[in-house]
Amino acid sequence: MKRILLVALLIMLAALTGCTSGLMHGDRTSDDAHAFLLHITQVMDQIETDTPPEDEVFLVVKYEIENLRNQQDSPRQWTDQLKLEADEEIYEPTLLDSLVDQMWETLLSANEAMTGYIVYTVPDDIEDFKLTLTFPVSGNEEVYDFRPVDRRIGVNADYVLTRLEQIERTKRIPVIGGLLASLSSAPIRHLGIILVPEEEINELLEDIEDLSEDATRAVVEDYLVTHGHGLLE
Repeated sequence: MKRILLVALLIMLAALTGCTSGLMHGDRTSDDAHAFLLHITQVMDQIETDTPPEDEVFLVVKYEIENLRNQQDSPRQWTDQLKLEADEEIYEPTLLDSLVDQMWETLLSANEAMTGYIVYTVPDDIEDFKLTLTFPVSGNEEVYDFRPVDRRIGVNADYVLTRLEQIERTKRIPVIGGLLASLSSAPIRHLGIILVPEEEINELLEDIEDLSEDATRAVVEDYLVTHGHGLLE
């Protein structure tokens, strides 16, 4: 019996080791010449006046590069050093006219760091991505495995509307509906982000009361934009 348990444990450890993921948001990596930090990645359905093609979204990568040497760095084309993959497809960067601080190329002074964005256009049904960084001097590779933060107003509005309808249905339960709603009250969250704080839910429900479906959606979308959702970090 002990041998069976030991074998099972070894198999589990091997499986866990084989499934070890790469770096994540907030992880810093470096070689002797450069340091790289992936701040955050966001999926967005509009950036200023730019919109992606139908059934596609913008994947925005915010990252930081630091020159670790005591001399000025050569100009670096970081779009050549970064490779974005998902579902065995490789995606090329997209230059947007309306977005400032896009960082495709750098010229860093000694020990200088710079932060900026690279944008990719990807299908809207992909959730998991891999970003491979090749350090330009050493040739070392580092891999980030991540799921972006969803900043699509449409997706967030769908989620808020669903939760508001659930809250309304609970309140309509005879006699105990109000009590159940108060006991189960909580902020409306999506992917860990609070979209509507608990103390603002009733006010939002009042704002959409007796409105048509289209008008209700417009109010919720306007609420999300006003409260900073759908914006770049």
